[in-house]
Amino acid sequence: MRFRLVPASLLVCFAVGMALAFTRQSALAGNSKLKFEVILVWGTNDKQSPDPNHKPVDADIDKELKKLFKWANYFEVNRKQFELPSTGVTNVPVSEKCQIEVKRLQGSDIEVSYIGKGKPVYKRIVNLPKGEILVYGGNAPNSTSWFVILKRIQ
Repeated sequence: MRFRLVPASLLVCFAVGMALAFTRQSALAGNSKLKFEVILVWGTNDKQSPDPNHKPVDADIDKELKKLFKWANYFEVNRKQFELPSTGVTNVPVSEKCQIEVKRLQGSDIEVSYIGKGKPVYKRIVNLPKGEILVYGGNAPNSTSWFVILKRIQ
C-alpha cells in the first residue's frame, strides 16, 4: 500500500467548502421559525371608535385598507405577535369569537384557516413574504366591517 500526499490547495478547498456548508446549514436552522402579527381591525365611517381602547391602525395598514375598502377610518381592536415553527400548526385567538390557525407548508407558503364561533369559515393557502399582509373581513353591525390582518414580520 502506497500513500500519496494531498496538495495543500486541495485541503484548503475542502476546508472552505465544509465551512460554507456548515454556515449555510446554521443560517437555515436559525430561520426555521417565521414571525407574524395578527391584527383585528374595525372599519367605519365614524371619526372615532365608541371604545376608547381602540386606536387608529398604523399608517401602512390604513393605506392598504383604503386601497381595497370604502371605510373612512380603521381602528385596531387587538394585536398579537406569534412565531410559526417549521412544522406543525399555530392557533392564535384574535377575539372571544374568532381565531386563526396557521400551518407552514414550504418556504413562505402557509395555510391560514379562519375560525369563527368555533367553526371553520375560510381556508386559504398563500405565499406571504416578509412585510406583506393577508386581509380577511366581513360585515359588522351598524354598517361597519371587521378585518383580520395577518402580516409577516420576519
